[in-house]
Amino acid sequence: MRLSVLTDETTSPERQRDADDIAASALNIDFGEGDGLREAVDLDVSASKISPFDRPQLGGWLARPDEFDALVWWRFDRAIRSMGDMHELAKWAKAHRKMLVFAEGIGGGDSSSTSATPWTP
Repeated sequence: MRLSVLTDETTSPERQRDADDIAASALNIDFGEGDGLREAVDLDVSASKISPFDRPQLGGWLARPDEFDALVWWRFDRAIRSMGDMHELAKWAKAHRKMLVFAEGIGGGDSSSTSATPWTP
């Protein structure tokens, strides 16, 4: 999950988490729970200014690719804001054989859909 501004109600962490959970369930992706919960929550982090690899929590996960098989975002814009960052993320996903999932919007379903679109570069 990512927010540029913590008070942005349209992309609240709860809304993102709910959509991510639905998409993960549809694809049999298990995020774990409790102390084993596997998620990155980068609040007050601009995707326009900070690449996925440099974000406080997501960057840590990207540095440990052996610990997961897929990355799930609510929407495309929660992952990246530039084509350069998308290019680097796609190269990383291909090199590490990871699936990128966008639950809704561009690259995923629409807000009335419960299906997610997985993408493997």
